[in-house]
Amino acid sequence: MEPETAEARMLLSVIEHAQNLVALADYDTGRVLYLNPAGMHLMGLTDEAAAAARWAPEFFTDVGFVQAPDMESALLEQGQWDGRSEFRHFLTGEPIPVTLSAFVVERTQDRPTVIACIAQDLRTAQEHEQRLHTALEAAAYRAREQHALAELSQLAVDGDLDHVLAAAADAAAALMGVNCASVARAEKPGGALRVLAYRGQPPAPETFTPGADSQPGYAAAVDEIIICPDRYGEHRFSTEAMNARGLRSGVCVPIGAESVWGVLTAHSARPREYSDREVMFLRSVTAVLTAAIRRIEAEEALRYQSLHDPLTGLPNRALVHQQIDAALDAARGSERRVAALLIDLDEFKTLNDRLGHAVGDDALIRLAEQLQAVVRPTDTVARIGGDEFLIVCPQTTSVEETIAIATRITELRVGADSAGRELRFTASVGIALAGPQETRQTLIRRADAAMYHAKVTGSGYALAP
Repeated sequence: MEPETAEARMLLSVIEHAQNLVALADYDTGRVLYLNPAGMHLMGLTDEAAAAARWAPEFFTDVGFVQAPDMESALLEQGQWDGRSEFRHFLTGEPIPVTLSAFVVERTQDRPTVIACIAQDLRTAQEHEQRLHTALEAAAYRAREQHALAELSQLAVDGDLDHVLAAAADAAAALMGVNCASVARAEKPGGALRVLAYRGQPPAPETFTPGADSQPGYAAAVDEIIICPDRYGEHRFSTEAMNARGLRSGVCVPIGAESVWGVLTAHSARPREYSDREVMFLRSVTAVLTAAIRRIEAEEALRYQSLHDPLTGLPNRALVHQQIDAALDAARGSERRVAALLIDLDEFKTLNDRLGHAVGDDALIRLAEQLQAVVRPTDTVARIGGDEFLIVCPQTTSVEETIAIATRITELRVGADSAGRELRFTASVGIALAGPQETRQTLIRRADAAMYHAKVTGSGYALAP
């Protein structure tokens, strides 16, 4: 079929490259006038000569041929017919389900002379539909994945650790369609992993056993992603915990960069494979968690440094002031009283000048340890100056117990330095007990005045009026 015009040649080029069968046939004889390459491939014909030797009725199986009267009637009355039919492969005899459109392209008076057919292989269409469905599912998964990671990343910028961990467990459980997901922390090397966040079927585990006694413990111990498609046949680690919780499969991904901070887990009640995409998603979640943990730990370190004395590690002036305010608020309306003990070392400057600042610093460190040893667990020892310490006792019920603490302080001895020299100095302690309407400022001021009285009189300690 050689077209005469440029437009006809372009149309033929389009038909030649079409993916569906396109055919022309003589209406009266049924002789095939033209069959495009896609049609020849579909029907198992090798060339144009083989196609020209065929009749249109030979294309159909018995099932397809049954529709011939309806098709002929529609072509005569309406000039078009659309529906489903069935072709037969000329080499194998295999039936080929198709959607078919037939229409008149030439007619003489009221009778068709040439008809055209366009057919789509439903087998290919189903495969294409399945591929499209798979592609759409993958696109939807990527969109959910990116949304989950974006939300988690935003939370990781300014959220607290509990919220970040809970969001990570939520994302893993929801996106992967597992029965449960968790974040567990290895608080010490070789120890049990404490579950910090959990989403899924109850009961929620409190801990995972370390090492090869559980899948999370094993992942933390070897610092590798551990995938278990089915606990039956698993020999690397114990699956007793999985069995007890009704779980058959799972994946565990370590959290942390230089060392393992914890493990992100995802478990299912059925055997299943975990795809590379799912594992990559969990790795992305752990990367966000690692960045969030670094930020939070850095903030905590800065906060600690801003509230603690760098030499002794004791609370500094800012922190102890916060604790006094909180203790005074809590004591109002109760029988408890807040006591403040202000401590100043006598002749400490002389010791520093005589033996050097390194010896003085060592003495302050040891004295800080001794002060913490003579107070109660509820009391706070703080360093507020060079050789000044402040003790806050928030649950004082009598003057006598506060005096007992002051007495123990005045009896402390630092002991020998690293060179074996005995370090001797005394401390003066001022004691003040808060009244009903006491403020932090007045309480410390009264304790300070009592301390100076003790220093002047050499009494060791003095009680503010």
